[in-house]
Formats: sequence, C-alpha cells, structure tokens
Amino acid sequence: MKTNHVLLLAAILFSFSSCIESAHFLSPSNAASNPYHAIPLQSDSIKGANYFSGLVTLGGANDAWVDNIYAFQARAHRANNFGNLQAYYGANLNIGTYHIAENYNYHNSYYDTSHYHIYAANKFFGWYGFNGGINVVAPIRHGGEWRAIGVETSIQKEFGSYYGFRKDLADSAADNIFRKNVTGTVGIFTNIIGKTRHGAEIGYKMGFGFMLNPENNYTHVYDQNTVNPITYFSNTFHFTKEKVTGFVQINLSNSYAGNVQFGVNYRLGKR
Repeated sequence: MKTNHVLLLAAILFSFSSCIESAHFLSPSNAASNPYHAIPLQSDSIKGANYFSGLVTLGGANDAWVDNIYAFQARAHRANNFGNLQAYYGANLNIGTYHIAENYNYHNSYYDTSHYHIYAANKFFGWYGFNGGINVVAPIRHGGEWRAIGVETSIQKEFGSYYGFRKDLADSAADNIFRKNVTGTVGIFTNIIGKTRHGAEIGYKMGFGFMLNPENNYTHVYDQNTVNPITYFSNTFHFTKEKVTGFVQINLSNSYAGNVQFGVNYRLGKR
C-alpha cells in the first residue's frame, strides 16, 4: 500500500514538473530585424536604385520556441554602387502577432519561493525603424560578384500590447524580461552572387551579429548570464530576375528565438 502511495506521489510530481518551464520574454525583433536588401550588381551599370519590399516572418520564441510569432513587414530602401563599395539604407514598418503559450514558472530557493501562471494569449506587436549596410565588392566570372565583407545595422522601436505585457510583468514572473522597446543591432555579412546566361541572379548571403542593448535593459533575477550578448546568425538564398528579387532567410538566435522570412524586393524605375 505504501508503495502505491509513493508511486502515486511520484506520478503527481512528474505531471506537475512537466508543466514547469523557464520563461524568456524578449523583443519580437530578435533575429528578425535584418532581412535581405537587394543591391544592383556592378555589372548592371546602375549607380543607384530604389526598392519597395514586403516580407512575411514565421517564427518561434521563448523556451523551446513555444511562443509563435507571425509578422508582415513593408520596407523601402535606397541602394548605391560606389566603385568597390556598395551601400543601402532605408526604413521599415512591421506588424504581427505574438502568441504566448501557457506557462508555469516555479522557483523555490532560499531567496525566493514563487509560482507564476501565465495564461495563453495573443498579443499584438509592431516596430518601425531604420536599416543600413555597406560592403566591399569584387567582380567574379560572367557578371557575378562577391560582396566579400559587409557591415549591417538596424535601429527599431517597438509598440503594441506585447510590449505592455512585458513591461507589466513582475520581475520574478520569468527568467528573462526585456523591459525596453528600442533595439539596436550591428553585424557582418558576406554575399556571393552568380549570373546565369539568361541574366538571372542566384545568390547566398551569410550574416552574423549581435544586439547593442545594455544589460540594464533586461530583468533576469535567476540567471545573470542567460541573455547578453544576444547574437543572431542568418542564411539567405535569393534569386533576381530583372526588377524582382525573391528571398528566403533563416535566422537563429541564442536568445530563444528563430524564424524564417519570405520576401520580395521590387526595384522601382525604368531600368
């Protein structure tokens, strides 16, 4: 009989522990604020071009990516060729939905015994801001080019109910909480582009960077080393035919976030 009681207690504890998860409520722009920006090839003899772009982001966040993120971004940017240098700069507006999964966050220590139940909910978010980049470029065979090394940066300001949710959370309600609504990033990239006999362009870009926000922008009561520095790693496959550039970009971050972005850049003007 005692054995049965022990087994029953173990089963109850196991079922309860299966609901316990660490919680990390950070910026929805983590790993998503540097999508691909098209630039004309040097072999196109276009010194500058204006682009309008749209993209969809599908991703996950929080511990084990249990929170779902869906977003749409509209963007306009200018690209320029300056001999062996290329640059782009522009503005963007992003809107989306952050689905918070039900979460039990339990802590039992000498300093803190607390139990928080966060209910599942859909929160609206958005951000607007600036992107820019510059790179060194070298020509390769058949009109292609290698953008050997480049620097990219972004500054974004968040708004919406998801930011309000984070701002109102108690410090002990999650392992990490981003308390601000402005983020900045800087990173490096390399991009190689080949040109087909029919004039189409096929390319691959790889990028790596980190967020510039200081430690005091976060609340992390239980682990002071969990968040910073937040880094991202991106892989982009892109294809251009005449004025249209389509791309698929896969972004991963050490900040409990990952996503895939599908987008189109359209070059304005007659050429």
